[in-house]
Amino acid sequence: MKKLAKLGILVLFLVALVGSAFAFPGGFGNEEAKDAIEANDYEAWKEAITNGLTEERFNKAVEKYEIRSEKRAEIEEIRAEIDAAMEQGYDAWVEAIEGHPRAEKLLDIINEDNFETFVAMHEAKEDGDIETAKELADELGLKGIGKKKGHFKAKFHKK
Repeated sequence: MKKLAKLGILVLFLVALVGSAFAFPGGFGNEEAKDAIEANDYEAWKEAITNGLTEERFNKAVEKYEIRSEKRAEIEEIRAEIDAAMEQGYDAWVEAIEGHPRAEKLLDIINEDNFETFVAMHEAKEDGDIETAKELADELGLKGIGKKKGHFKAKFHKK
């Protein structure tokens, strides 16, 4: 099963890499690939795309993928810590968000008195109850509840 998952990830990665040829001007085979498409010439397109596939480009792509994966893991860890702190109460939550880029703005809005509403909003968002989350965000003076499931993303601006 793990080999199949790794193979699937590799295939997706390669498809994304090939697709990126069209996303970046001057990218590998971009002009040739474009010309081949206009001429409806599959063989020319295939050659134009694969000419730019080098081990060096692959290694750079792998490196970028690993860096993004590490960052995602760090973000997930921070989110888990903040979620756990929310369950422990306001003071633990304040300590957990210390150093977060938006902590100051958030702490201007969320205080001990409205923290339970904030937690309820977060839980509603986690549960996929966007309407309730939006209503509670409005009550708190937050706007812009994010669309991603599993975490709170809001623009921390007072209305």
